[in-house]
Amino acid sequence: MKKKNADAKNVRAVIELKITPQRNTGFGKIANKVSKYAQVDACFLMSGAYDLLVFASGDSLQDVAEFVSSELSTIDGVLSTSTHFMLKTYKASGEYAFEEDKRLPIV
Repeated sequence: MKKKNADAKNVRAVIELKITPQRNTGFGKIANKVSKYAQVDACFLMSGAYDLLVFASGDSLQDVAEFVSSELSTIDGVLSTSTHFMLKTYKASGEYAFEEDKRLPIV
């Protein structure tokens, strides 16, 4: 698998992972392994229906999909993944990411 170009983040995704806690390390061992991938921007332990929430990025949809199928889903202890691609940003880091509607008014 090709390495991600640090400047190219054309596609971003949120990935939910269900994992099996490991003896003596809980979720930490798998979370640490996941966090070390260059494609992973952030990794959080969550309560609820899944265990880890991963923010990842890549050069294309295929790049991220390949990362999930060939790397994340093959880690021992990962039971399932669910990938959600971010299609458009409206607000991030407290800032609106789009301009006001510039359509002409109907008269």
